[in-house]
Amino acid sequence: MTRYLRLRRGWLVGCAVAPALLLVSCTSDGGTPEHERSASHSARTSDADGQKKLTGQARTAIDAAAADDGTLLESGVETVADGVHSRPTVEHGGHYRLAVTCAGHGESEAVFTTEAGAITEVIPCDTSVVLKRFTAPAQTMRLDISGKKRSSGVIAWRINRI
Repeated sequence: MTRYLRLRRGWLVGCAVAPALLLVSCTSDGGTPEHERSASHSARTSDADGQKKLTGQARTAIDAAAADDGTLLESGVETVADGVHSRPTVEHGGHYRLAVTCAGHGESEAVFTTEAGAITEVIPCDTSVVLKRFTAPAQTMRLDISGKKRSSGVIAWRINRI
């Protein structure tokens, strides 16, 4: 009986200690010095702040160029790394204006595809706005914008019906 109680007590202690050991090992920083952890956190914070600033610049540029130009169909902001991949539905024969800007560094390339063909435009990441008017030859079209090598920042776009 005594042996049974010792085994049971040992089992209970083991069950109580095991989760604590797992918790300590899973949350361990792996011996990373405090100054390195702080530098990493600061870099992520400054990246996020920079991203917010670029997003604000891109939105301001797009709004200034296209806000009063018809009825909004679609708009958005994406990182250059993610790119823009949109399939807006338009009215056949409708008149539209596409406005695109990039804020950051480098260049992006916009490819606007309809049944009539593809239009490619290089967009510098300096917040200048590229405007394209078009008449929709079909009800579907495709907009793909991607950053070129070593480009970073955000891309903003807006499609208005005019």
